[in-house]
Amino acid sequence: MYLKFLTDRRSKILFFLMLGIVCLLNINYGILRSARNALVVADLGKGAGSIPIFELCGTMPAAVLMVYLLTRLLNRYSIHKVFMITLAFFSGFFLLFAMGVYPSLSGWEAKIVQWTWLPGHASLSVILPQAFSMLFFVMAELWKIALLTVLFWGLVNQYIPLGDAKKYYGPLMLGGSIGTILAGPIVSFCTSDFASRQSWSQSLTLMMVFLSLIGILTAWLYSKLWKEFAGPKKEEEEVKDTLSVWDSIRLCVKSSYLGLLAWITIADYVAYALGEVIFLDVLKQRYPDPRDYCAYMGQLSLWSGILTAFSALVITPYILRRCRWVVASLITPACLLLTEGAFFIAIWHPGTAQQLDLLVFLGTLFFCLVRAAKYTLFDTSKEISFIPLPPLEKMQGKLVIDGMCSRLGRGSASVVSIGLISICGGVLASASAAGLIVLSIAVSCVMSTFKLGKLVEKKSAGTKADPAPHQAT
Repeated sequence: MYLKFLTDRRSKILFFLMLGIVCLLNINYGILRSARNALVVADLGKGAGSIPIFELCGTMPAAVLMVYLLTRLLNRYSIHKVFMITLAFFSGFFLLFAMGVYPSLSGWEAKIVQWTWLPGHASLSVILPQAFSMLFFVMAELWKIALLTVLFWGLVNQYIPLGDAKKYYGPLMLGGSIGTILAGPIVSFCTSDFASRQSWSQSLTLMMVFLSLIGILTAWLYSKLWKEFAGPKKEEEEVKDTLSVWDSIRLCVKSSYLGLLAWITIADYVAYALGEVIFLDVLKQRYPDPRDYCAYMGQLSLWSGILTAFSALVITPYILRRCRWVVASLITPACLLLTEGAFFIAIWHPGTAQQLDLLVFLGTLFFCLVRAAKYTLFDTSKEISFIPLPPLEKMQGKLVIDGMCSRLGRGSASVVSIGLISICGGVLASASAAGLIVLSIAVSCVMSTFKLGKLVEKKSAGTKADPAPHQAT
């Protein structure tokens, strides 16, 4: 009954292919997120205070480079080939890191310390593991942006007409929640004493092996979806239009529609990232061992996935059918204000500031609820807002907004976090100032969403009955 809009065989094939890809990519992202946070906060990175530095110095420039490379690839190849190239590159890196780089790091540290002939050898031995930690962090962050946000949704938005988007996109978010749920048990298994033999290195290797196997299945499903949508006959037609990074940026700056969408994306990431850094630092105090920390991150993936599933099954379809676009978009900042506000108030209050279990509980609510709202209502409404745009403008907007603005948001949050930590003397000490900034940005996000809502409704009214420009028959 929930999928009653699937009226024919082809609709069912398309939906379940898309659902499977979303699910598998989110399983891998859940695995990577757990491993990334354990490496950075509880292992090589030496604490949550490293996250803003890694975002600013690593992820931001890497996101710009990623957009440039994807643009060049999309100008030469079909989006299907670009997806395969990107997936193979990421999977190869993570396997190499887990099986080759990480096990040898301790040996390299010991050797570098003994190289007394090398100026700054002691500093280099400290910087080396953090540099590799940052590299893993950056690649884990770019995984979802490149493969899911840009290359998967970029394909889907080209072939799903506006009238069908509201039917498909809400239920499709169920795939994200299923993936997040399944990532939890996989991480728990890989970090268990039985599977890991009480070795964090073994746990990391197992997680990356799972990631690679899931990646192979994802590639097969994406190829099937590509054939259903376009097929080899339309491959040359798809790549006729060329993309320019600078033209895309100029377009977003000049367009009030894309400009507002870009700011909302940036503001959402800034507000969330500021609170996440503080929560992860609290979590480190509660779970100082990397395996325990990673296991709890797996539990967070499980619960955020359950909440996302509930939102995808019940809340998102109802709101998309019954309410205006702006209502779906406003729920995420409202959820962020309530949950993150409660978390910060508990940290500020002298009576609860030292109660780690309470802080972890409130931080878990913030972490899971906001992610559930973002990955269903916020992301769905954002994808729908791209559909009324012309085909080339869709891809240009996605490359800049999803590829760069999301990283610009986290990068901006990193600048703020680094400054606050330096001034206040620690991650938790910066909570008061960070909370005030979060509230201010959330208010700005709400106002911008109202403005964009008017533009979305205006454009949607003009294209509501039009088929997608390249819709397959």
